[in-house]
Amino acid sequence: MVGVTRVTGLGVTAGTLYSHNAKAYLVTIQNASNANIDLRAEDDAVEEAVEYIMKELSPLMYLVTNSTAGTINVIMDNNSSAADMQARIRALGTTVGPNNIDVTGSDVAAGTSVVVS
Repeated sequence: MVGVTRVTGLGVTAGTLYSHNAKAYLVTIQNASNANIDLRAEDDAVEEAVEYIMKELSPLMYLVTNSTAGTINVIMDNNSSAADMQARIRALGTTVGPNNIDVTGSDVAAGTSVVVS
């Protein structure tokens, strides 16, 4: 499979993934103290926020968006739901990673399409 460049909208398009056993999601990490998060800076070493979140979700594939929007594009198996993923991320709490990111306001939405390149 080629790299995922972004997930858009609401709903699910699994056929684009060449499998009926996968779903695409857009995860938006909201930091209570600073809504604009550059997660790339949180993904430059071990045990940082992105690693904690990905360890919790165990995705098939993920891509940290190249911006300060705090978004991660995630491909999960078909047994996942946006509500379950959101609850699991929020349960990580208010001090995730060495920069103490509060992930309790994070959102997860199912994607309608996956753009590959």
